Amino acid sequence: MNTENKLVNLLDKLFGLKNKTKSSYRVVSQDFDERTNEHVALIEYRFRGKGPVVTKPVKKQNLLKELNRVF
Repeated sequence: MNTENKLVNLLDKLFGLKNKTKSSYRVVSQDFDERTNEHVALIEYRFRGKGPVVTKPVKKQNLLKELNRVF
């Protein structure tokens, strides 16, 4: 599984999607914040579901564990 697939799977878990048919992301813009010396990337995440899609957000602590496990 490549890094892009891992990111999409992580976003699916983050938003609690279970009955989706398709999901994707793309980088909308990238910038450099000179005040904080940070690179900033704005991403767009899209998903299509079967019937009504109910999202169930993951708790922050669980998300951090998942991020550390994936990356």
